[in-house]
Amino acid sequence: MGCKGKQRWFFLAWLLILEAFTWRETQAVHHRHVAQFTAVTTTHSLLELKEISFMDDIEVGSYSSIHEQIIVKIPWVSKAVGVDLITEMHNLFVEHEQHISWILQYFTKNGTNHNRNHTGQLLADCEIDNDIKVKSHIHLIWDGEEYCKIDEEVGHWENVKPDFKKYQHILESLYWTNIRKRYMNQYCVDLLRKIVGYSSLRDNLPPEVTTSRHVNPEGSIILSCTATGFYPRSILLHWEMDGKLGVWGKETSSGTLPNADSTFYLQVTLKLPPEDSGMGYICVEEHIELKIPAVYPGSCFIQVFSSHLCRSDLAIGFIYSPPMAVAILPDFELSSDLMDMPSMASSKSSQTMVALSD
Repeated sequence: MGCKGKQRWFFLAWLLILEAFTWRETQAVHHRHVAQFTAVTTTHSLLELKEISFMDDIEVGSYSSIHEQIIVKIPWVSKAVGVDLITEMHNLFVEHEQHISWILQYFTKNGTNHNRNHTGQLLADCEIDNDIKVKSHIHLIWDGEEYCKIDEEVGHWENVKPDFKKYQHILESLYWTNIRKRYMNQYCVDLLRKIVGYSSLRDNLPPEVTTSRHVNPEGSIILSCTATGFYPRSILLHWEMDGKLGVWGKETSSGTLPNADSTFYLQVTLKLPPEDSGMGYICVEEHIELKIPAVYPGSCFIQVFSSHLCRSDLAIGFIYSPPMAVAILPDFELSSDLMDMPSMASSKSSQTMVALSD
């Protein structure tokens, strides 16, 4: 390998490492709290009030008016927030049951069917980054339709349904504005800080990645990159060609979806035009649990991958840029002419970077 070629790979490797550390540091201090309040009512009475709280997509607690009890899902959370705060929140739930009942009965009094049940929901979420509040929202939903919402950075309510405009002056009154701000700061932001500052809600898990290639009936090549089993949900997954971002076909994403075990799943698919052979494409993955960005071949054109399904346990990291590929393989014995190449360490086992000719 020539001097310029070695310098190129040193530069690329360090760029990947620096990018990974920067992204990792950013993700490590970002947390989100979502609270879902659901009230079922008739024109005469409140049937049930329920609340569920999620932090970083993990359920941490819930409340039901039927049992008048707060259930803490993670044992150490009680110690993190303290008995006094849990008691205070319980008393607030009980106290507000009557207030919520009055409000919902006011909304239903003009209905023609007095025997019908109605469902009112309030969704509140807040996010912190490096312990600083960065986002805060509230959504009001009635019988499955969103009526009103507020972004606290903007500071005023937006009417999704025009019919709700007549109530906007109530929501924007000084009394309700002060209550909203106090509750969001105390029971959304501060509660999130206490819990995530005490301990990790669950262990981080790295993604398991597979890439596949197939040709559809129209002759177009379909490249798929799937990451699953990872936590937390923040992940970067995209297709590149020759180390450059761009759009050469139609890329679609499943969006980050939950698995049954509270981990997450994401699939990114790239549909190429019939004249494109699919050579040179790679799937790039970044996650907090990875030391460096992991790169996987979009199709199995390197001889070491003999099938059309390339698994993450065969090459934990893969960098492809014709006519040279660099793969990170577990505990591989280097030949003498490659000993000057930089090594990269995995969080789970030692690894070696080797060069593969195209």
